[in-house]
Amino acid sequence: MNICFISSSFARNEKDICAPWILRLAQELIARGWQVSVFVSSHKGLRQTECCGAKIFRFRYSLKAWERLTHEDRSPALLHKFSQRLLLLSYMVCGSVSALFFFAGKKFDVIDVHWPFPQAVFGIIGKWLTGARLTYYFYASEILLVEKSPALKRFCAWLMTFADEIVTISNPSKDLLIRNFGTGYDIKVIPFGTTMPAAAPSPSRPPAAGAPLKLMYAGKLIERKGVIYLIRALKLLKDRGVDARLKLVGSGYLKDELKAAVTELGIENEVDFAGFLPSQSKELSDAYAGCDIFILPSIIDSRGDTEGLGYVVLDAMSHGKPVIASAVGGITDMIKDGETGFLVPEKDPAALAEKIIFVRDNYPAAQKIAAAGWDFALNNFSWENAVKGLSAAYKGDR
Repeated sequence: MNICFISSSFARNEKDICAPWILRLAQELIARGWQVSVFVSSHKGLRQTECCGAKIFRFRYSLKAWERLTHEDRSPALLHKFSQRLLLLSYMVCGSVSALFFFAGKKFDVIDVHWPFPQAVFGIIGKWLTGARLTYYFYASEILLVEKSPALKRFCAWLMTFADEIVTISNPSKDLLIRNFGTGYDIKVIPFGTTMPAAAPSPSRPPAAGAPLKLMYAGKLIERKGVIYLIRALKLLKDRGVDARLKLVGSGYLKDELKAAVTELGIENEVDFAGFLPSQSKELSDAYAGCDIFILPSIIDSRGDTEGLGYVVLDAMSHGKPVIASAVGGITDMIKDGETGFLVPEKDPAALAEKIIFVRDNYPAAQKIAAAGWDFALNNFSWENAVKGLSAAYKGDR
């Protein structure tokens, strides 16, 4: 089959952290003999024709210096600014014109639109010109973006009428769709798998006697990830005499602010800002393997955005690590409290600190839960399952 992904973001190279699961999906389909093309916006003038076997077409929508509406951590948070809204208008106009030229004369079996608001417009043009089946792949942020605007909701509801299939990555995201657009759609929940190299996890060993407890976070340093609450929890642990070290893997616009908070709390020696590590690198795998507990302290941020799923949880599970995470968004699809991991309330450093101590003090039981978490992930969040489910959706099989 010949498929075209439409997305606001796509990997600029094979080590890019930008939406790595879409690149992995492309790789999985190509490995099965599919032809994959990607229609995506440019970033700072980037021109790209290929990545890991997928054909890439990047459309320009502004001057090179201004093409920062996508591919960056803070872009969605700036849409309240007039200048950014003008840029979004340019994005839509230029993307629509580019779609007319790109899809004219081409033949695709399926067009799969990731983050359908606002990219669905490009998909509709592609469907009209190629006759392809049109799939929308919803996450969470784009639904929350239109939720507070009646006009945008009506526009998005109209866009929904053109889709042949509607897919989302988690049950909470499905609930968001139903809450905003009703029950008149057959919405399929098809999550992706881990982007880490496939390998059987080694059993986690209990923290060595007298050694610091090794905690780890991986992800962007942005508001939605709630890292500040993990830092505050670490301070509470220190005040209670718990010797712990925190490795923060990732980068983002809050890095300087988080570093300042660490200094203010007097825990500079306990926190390691490890920076960005490529998603399939040995360095990142070693970081997971070296921690005692993985923590994802995500929140519902000031824009109402939260985790569509939280794929780093799968990455930690794939290394056999006990996982503590906030009970928000799609995280609850992966972590069943006390069964596959541990859940805590969002924005609650005290509860997070208590749970860390609980896992430390009950590590043999936490190891068994970590093993159950990986078994659960293998059965419910594998690439084999994702490709099987998507193949059926793409073909219209019921």
